[in-house]
Amino acid sequence: MRRLIPACLICGIAVTATAAPLRLEEAIARAREQNPTLAARRYAADASCWELRQARAQLLPSVSLDSRYTRLDDETVSRANVFGDGMWVWVPDSLNNPVPVWIEIPRSVFRDGYETSISGSVALLNPSAWNAVSFASSSRRLAGADLIDTTEEVVYQTLRGFVDLLKTDSMIRIQERLVEQARGNREQAERLFRVGRYAEADVLRWRVVEVRQQQLLIQQASARRVSALALENLMGDPPRGSTMADTLLPPPLAREIERFRAMGDSDWEVFAGEELDRIISANPRLAWLEESVRAAEIRHRQSLLTFLPNVAMTGSYGWQTNDTIALDGDKAWSVSAIFSMPLFTSLANVSGREASKYQLRQARATRDAGERDILLAAEAARTSIRSFAEQLRLAETSLSSARRSYEIRRNSFDLGRLNNLEWIDALLALRSAEQSRTSAYYDLVLAVADYARARGRIEALIEEK
Repeated sequence: MRRLIPACLICGIAVTATAAPLRLEEAIARAREQNPTLAARRYAADASCWELRQARAQLLPSVSLDSRYTRLDDETVSRANVFGDGMWVWVPDSLNNPVPVWIEIPRSVFRDGYETSISGSVALLNPSAWNAVSFASSSRRLAGADLIDTTEEVVYQTLRGFVDLLKTDSMIRIQERLVEQARGNREQAERLFRVGRYAEADVLRWRVVEVRQQQLLIQQASARRVSALALENLMGDPPRGSTMADTLLPPPLAREIERFRAMGDSDWEVFAGEELDRIISANPRLAWLEESVRAAEIRHRQSLLTFLPNVAMTGSYGWQTNDTIALDGDKAWSVSAIFSMPLFTSLANVSGREASKYQLRQARATRDAGERDILLAAEAARTSIRSFAEQLRLAETSLSSARRSYEIRRNSFDLGRLNNLEWIDALLALRSAEQSRTSAYYDLVLAVADYARARGRIEALIEEK
């Protein structure tokens, strides 16, 4: 079953949506499954596991089978085999009498030549390869930390996008009521003008108010579509701008909101006195920053190891070239120990060492800056929570007063005891109070989300423990 939900009463815009609005838990589940940025991080984590296996394999022996086929032209074969398969030579015997002896000449050049060998090698001393294992292991941890941090970020952004959509919907509903009331008052003013009870200036005032409220509603409807598109993009859904958000927040998030709303001065002092270093200790971004420094340290160590020698053992067993593909040629084997040490590389190794040194310093500076950013975000969120909680309390008090004032002035207006401008002021004051209360509430929700993100606890606002 589908229904049409009006998004703009003035423009006639309608949004097609499913009967059941999207819940925040469902939006986050979709984002975890379909968000393309998160999918890219998963692939990177999988790739890092295979890169570690590849680095470890460089330390193990390797064996290869090599087979070669060669075809030569007739002239080359004839020149190489000018003496044929053998020749007679005369060798003196014990009595110094010449004796003919046939000497076979092994052929090494064939028109169609086949050569096969099996070779193997193993690194006995290769510091760079050993360090490469450490770097691949660090890269795997870095990719894992990045995946966790990106997951939290996607959940956080989805939560913010969802709440932003809820806030926009609430503002639209308030604005729709303003438009309806302005339209009704304008129609009433026109009727009273026709019977001579209203001046034309009063009618014009209500027309101006109605047009202004219609313009605001159009702007909010456009902002609502942008918010829906942003949320759909986070969830990996097709961009339609038609997502409807369920106003029911997850129980953990709702309880957290109520906890802050119920806090007194002493509670706020305790809340503000918590050490930020301890608060943000679980933030996955910190783990990623620390691991990035360790990776830079390993890269720097790699640049130092390029100055050290390498030792390897190689061996081969093969069948020399003959004219058949069968392994029946003369057999040969060899074993070699290879020692290699760089003596002069045109300062390439020195340049690499210096570059990695500054990259390490860059990584450390980036870590320090990242930690400061997280601390600042946590402190800003903590301050915003108290500010918005207080603003919400004041906005609810103001809304209660505005409603009472509106009821009193409405009776006076119906009895003709209130002029047009005073009635407009009362109406606008009530709607302004409603908007302030709605804005303060959702700003508090967003501040709580910001604080949870800085603490690395964003998923605790969604799922029950």
